[in-house]
Amino acid sequence: MITVISLASISFCTAQNDTTTINIKNKVVKQAPEELHQLLNDIQKEETQKVSRDAEIEIDGLLIDETKTKNGRDFYDYFYRDWSPPQNAKNYSIFVTERPYRLTTTMIEIRINETLVFQSFLQPRSDIVEMLAQQAVTRTALYLQNYEEIVKQLEGADQSGSGIF
Repeated sequence: MITVISLASISFCTAQNDTTTINIKNKVVKQAPEELHQLLNDIQKEETQKVSRDAEIEIDGLLIDETKTKNGRDFYDYFYRDWSPPQNAKNYSIFVTERPYRLTTTMIEIRINETLVFQSFLQPRSDIVEMLAQQAVTRTALYLQNYEEIVKQLEGADQSGSGIF
């Protein structure tokens, strides 16, 4: 009895006499069944590691400026100057967005991966702009420190369901 198994660029052929020929990228190797199982386990571990590495974002911690006025740009500059990401933070992008409000006042927002973290009115006084930027840096850093815990809570059993009421 001959068994043939094909996996991507690897094919296995087992004969009755407990010897196995393995064709790896057009190279034929003869091995015993024990070695074959070890080889299969190694290949499976390597494929699993590839998938987990591919799932992560390669460019991490982007800080994106979406401001429109001089005060908004000053806020972004203060925020950028004071910003240093927490050590465990990964897979995030920070958006600093400015929207017009009334007269010379604008609304400044900071979002991390589409989640609003900080929102405030931005006045044309530079000392207030700098103070707000420092508050925003503190709040953003706290959010990123607790991000993993927040994700676990959102994916918990009490939050999951079928969607049917």
